[in-house]
Amino acid sequence: MATVLEMPKLSDTMVTAKLLNWLKQEGDAVEEGDAIAEIETDKAAMELEALESGTLLKIVASVGEELPAGAVIAVIGKPGEDAEAMLAQRPGA
Repeated sequence: MATVLEMPKLSDTMVTAKLLNWLKQEGDAVEEGDAIAEIETDKAAMELEALESGTLLKIVASVGEELPAGAVIAVIGKPGEDAEAMLAQRPGA
């Protein structure tokens, strides 16, 4: 089953983070722990790692976008899974 990747809350004071760069593209295979994007918080710039292995099915967030902690940024799953259906099932979608 596909997993929605959210902007992590990396500190108690973090409210938002800026997406600086995608290191992987839609359709790329990713392994748990792979750096998939670069983000910038109020304190530092860092790499965002995949929390599971699979395929980067959908990129939701755009480079340069300032996002709140918990915002959906991507979907990782098995090739052929319907990322749009996964996103539609989320509360508030």
